[in-house]
Amino acid sequence: MTLYHGSQHNFSAVRKSQAQAGEGIKVPDGELLEAIYLTPSYEFALAIAAMPDGAANIDYEAKTIEFENLDSFDPEQEVYIYEFDESKILPENLRKVDELQYAVVGMDELVPDHQSVHKAGELKQYFEIKEGKREKEVPHSEMRFC
Repeated sequence: MTLYHGSQHNFSAVRKSQAQAGEGIKVPDGELLEAIYLTPSYEFALAIAAMPDGAANIDYEAKTIEFENLDSFDPEQEVYIYEFDESKILPENLRKVDELQYAVVGMDELVPDHQSVHKAGELKQYFEIKEGKREKEVPHSEMRFC
């Protein structure tokens, strides 16, 4: 299976980072790991990469995204999708967080098998983009990992 990582940054290797939720946002226990976050969904990786600063609500089933700071969304911004072959990651290092996220633990970095450059506006091919408001409780899909 191919796993993806989306970012606004151009890397030669994706390094682990401490996942964080914004102020006042509650996230289920076990989801704020110091890890490399990957997803089996290209569209979700693109959504993470294209996300402007501020909170976002990604409804993967309805294919909508609400950005708290929609004015900050720049459809011309270059974003990066990194691809990884799951079979090259030791099973003991790959932890399934949920249907859209895997955390690679016990490793400082991963070198991607492939990297592609996109425009953030390509997100509109997969999701309807809306202006949203910050909620007190936010699903895990609203965290930023890059």
